[in-house]
Amino acid sequence: MKHLILFLFVFLPFTVFSQISESFADGNFTENPTWTGNTENFVVNASQQLQSSATATSVSYLSTPCTAFVNATWECSVKIDYTTSSSNYACFYIATDSPNILNECTAFYVQVGGTNDEVSLYVLQNNKRTKIIDGTDKRTDGKPVDIRIKVTRDNAGNFTLYSKTATESEYFKEGSVRNNVMNSSSYIALLYSNTTTTGNAYFFDDIIVTGDKAPDNEAPTWQKLSIKAPNQMILDFSEAVNADNATFSADHQIGNSFSHILSENRKQLTLAFEQDFEKGILYELTISGLTDIAGNVLINNRKTAGVTEIPTIGEIFINEIMFNAPESGAEYVELINTTGKVLDLSGLTITTRNQNNTLNSGNKIPDGAFISPNGYIALTPDAQTVMSYHNCPPEASVISMNSWSALNNESATLVLTNSAKDSIFDEVTYSENWHHAMIRNKQGIALERVHPFLSSASPDTWHSAASEVNFGTPGYKNSQYRDIYQTTDAEKYVWTEPEAFSPDNDGNQDQCLIHYRTPTEGYIGKSLIFNSTGYTVKEFFSNQLLSTDGFILWDGTGDNNNVLPSGIYVLYFEMIQPVTGDKKMYKLPIVLSSR
Repeated sequence: MKHLILFLFVFLPFTVFSQISESFADGNFTENPTWTGNTENFVVNASQQLQSSATATSVSYLSTPCTAFVNATWECSVKIDYTTSSSNYACFYIATDSPNILNECTAFYVQVGGTNDEVSLYVLQNNKRTKIIDGTDKRTDGKPVDIRIKVTRDNAGNFTLYSKTATESEYFKEGSVRNNVMNSSSYIALLYSNTTTTGNAYFFDDIIVTGDKAPDNEAPTWQKLSIKAPNQMILDFSEAVNADNATFSADHQIGNSFSHILSENRKQLTLAFEQDFEKGILYELTISGLTDIAGNVLINNRKTAGVTEIPTIGEIFINEIMFNAPESGAEYVELINTTGKVLDLSGLTITTRNQNNTLNSGNKIPDGAFISPNGYIALTPDAQTVMSYHNCPPEASVISMNSWSALNNESATLVLTNSAKDSIFDEVTYSENWHHAMIRNKQGIALERVHPFLSSASPDTWHSAASEVNFGTPGYKNSQYRDIYQTTDAEKYVWTEPEAFSPDNDGNQDQCLIHYRTPTEGYIGKSLIFNSTGYTVKEFFSNQLLSTDGFILWDGTGDNNNVLPSGIYVLYFEMIQPVTGDKKMYKLPIVLSSR
């Protein structure tokens, strides 16, 4: 049969260009075409088939360049000398943008076998695998599995999947689907997943790929900009670029680069400048004349970067949490930089704490991510959705994570740590009960930190995001931020700001700040809220040792966390120095109103 197929390959004309015709008849996979990957786990056997040769449990692959994607057909014979399962299966990657399919890539692939013993078509994007053609169950049931796969794709992105067992004379249609996640392809690949006993049970043969290369009509995009040396910038792009006629200019009097060096794959540029870059400054780089190999011009030609520094504890905090995402939005966790440095986030991880106090693996912040001086950054699985839903201003910084573990909608302990998880930068045990009492439906409302230097563990530190910002401010200043450390008349010991507030969660005077100052150390304090009839509706504390400069945030609720009615209330504040006997008492009116 092998020789008959080879004869047909050689003598039968093809109506379309054949990009791949691989029968392994030359006895190797190192040339014509060249396959790369886990080469140690593959051999060409005596029957001129590509066979697995793993000696332990593994997931192994080989890939080879192939650009067929328009009006294309992919065919491959797969044999598995074992019963397929969730751990024993084979895949034929018909299109992928990366030769290493075990790392992050975008791809279409056919899986043979699996839990349902089927032949199905999947799409892989952002480390998420989605079945788009669900093949017939039990199609690969039994031992051995001997099946030929065929996939077609037209110019509009319509895929059709076929399969044919060794006993069938005609292809069986598994299904059709339209999907345009990718608009081109660079490689095909073969993959198998084996257990200890199935290391040599997988066979691939007679691969035929026909079709045209997709036209390149898309401009290159930025991947990353970083400063790696005193006077150098590193630029990463989505595809190979042509910089022959390009110019590069940085602001803050840095000027134009005097040289640029392209990497071997032409996706990375190293720029050199006459002036050194300084710490604590964000530099904007402007590019003109840069294109991809097809001549498409870089559209977004401006990007910022700074000389990054490693953050230390006390410099960066969790500042906002969207843990119960709106139906049309997405979860996010926002960080705040309280320093004048450009902080490198590459070594940090957002994770949660288990009931046994251990940390989960969490979500590593992507390499190259940074947070600007006194700035913000929101981390999310879907930056585009978050920015669109919350109508973020241009200055908002929101990035998509490579992986994301969903947050609990009721409560959880959220931790910002380093990759080794031996250094905790911030930790918040949030609860949906921290939302304002007037809010009934808590979905789609973020918890915002009132001030970064308040205790992360205190519910009083957090407040529901305002309705006027669509209940979230990802990547920019919080709607409920309060300058609790503002200066005032030095002769005052107790004062309120504002004297009238409206806790309706619109972002405008939603809380009353009660600020106090003691003449010396050692004062004991008591603070209450009375209504107009003299009844105590809120007790903040009694017989408490006061700091010399402190504050209370009142959200308009009573002792039972009930929203109090509009009206005039009285703040009673008492401070006593037990040693000297000095006693001070204050009664200040506060107007609680509704709009």
